[in-house]
Amino acid sequence: MRTRFRLTLKTRFYANVALVLFLFLSFFSASAEIEGDVANGKSLWNANCAACHKLDRKAVGPALGDVTERRTVEWLIKWIRNNQELRESGDRDAIAIWEEYNRSAMPNYPQFSDQDILDILAYTIDGGKPKEVVAGGDGVTLAPVDGGGSGPAKLPVLIGLGVFFVLLIMLLAKVKNTLRIVKGEDPESVASELSGFSRGLAKNSAFVTLATIIIGVLFLHQLYWTLMGVGMEQNYQPEQPIAFSHALHAGENGIDCNYCHSSARHSKHSGIPSANVCMNCHMYIDGSEITDASGNPKYGGESSPEIAKIYAAIGWDPAENAYIEGHEEMPIKWVRIHNLPDLAYFNHAQHVNAGGIECQTCHGPIEEMEEVYQYSPLTMGWCINCHRETEVQVETNGYYEDMHAKLAKKYPGEKITVEKIGGLECGKCHY
Repeated sequence: MRTRFRLTLKTRFYANVALVLFLFLSFFSASAEIEGDVANGKSLWNANCAACHKLDRKAVGPALGDVTERRTVEWLIKWIRNNQELRESGDRDAIAIWEEYNRSAMPNYPQFSDQDILDILAYTIDGGKPKEVVAGGDGVTLAPVDGGGSGPAKLPVLIGLGVFFVLLIMLLAKVKNTLRIVKGEDPESVASELSGFSRGLAKNSAFVTLATIIIGVLFLHQLYWTLMGVGMEQNYQPEQPIAFSHALHAGENGIDCNYCHSSARHSKHSGIPSANVCMNCHMYIDGSEITDASGNPKYGGESSPEIAKIYAAIGWDPAENAYIEGHEEMPIKWVRIHNLPDLAYFNHAQHVNAGGIECQTCHGPIEEMEEVYQYSPLTMGWCINCHRETEVQVETNGYYEDMHAKLAKKYPGEKITVEKIGGLECGKCHY
């Protein structure tokens, strides 16, 4: 009887140890994330992947928003770098994907380093998170509730850590008491102590103090980063009513930004071009000329679906090559991406004309973006750093002609930055 009792206790002991290890490994494997640079991954994604893949739905290729849950990182690295080699090795998953998508071969990317691929995978995780939006009364999306981007640990993770910490202590205490029973102590006495473990923990002033400090620090840490993230929408990329490609228009076709956003030269706002501006080109280019890989008309000789949306909004009949008489125009409800708070003043014309700033300085490689996203943080600190570091080209800029002598006398031999001509005065941006 005693031997059987000892075997039972040993079994319980090993079961408890196994449970602790299982919880420990499960927690950290569940909370593990791809160690990658989300910003760089987004840039690589937009330049190499966005033409064929979406995060939330199938396109030319499969949706990739949850790809790391379906495939291992090692497999994805092999697939991205040389999927043909992976298929020829007999890999069933690689062959199945190739067959599912009509044997359309994905380009190989041998130039990508392992870190480049990890960055892209990190973006598929971060960029695939749903972003709630607040809708205005007219149904137009105004701004996201959560900007999405990678940041500090979120509250649920911290709560999970706290719960895991308490469970670990309780399980270790149970293991300790099981060992005491194995050594011959009275099981009922040990069980009564175990049931009073929580009560004893509450009476332990050292434990209560330590737990209070840990919880307090974690709470303040989370509160600080939450407050620091208010109003920050970097990487915000809403879905637009028409899939307009800046990579095609500004990149491949080389259309100057100011052609569509002409008010950036003479107005506070860069402005959203009207459908009439689109029609300057699309009166003649309707997408019917687009062909598939076999050289056949992709849309059966009809207008492309996206260009057809412009025609529907403005009332254009491509068959008759004329505007539809009596048509009631329907404004296109573009979703605003860059939105400064009312307390901040920014003038596009001042920066474009007087400052000679290129659009890419603030908006990033816009000519490479299939879908535009907010490239820069647009925070006060970001603007201040730019004003401190940007040199004013007084010699070649006629705007500063009357100031040349004064600035040269005031700052002899020094680099004249925007800060030195009043660029950090509060009233410049807040009045």
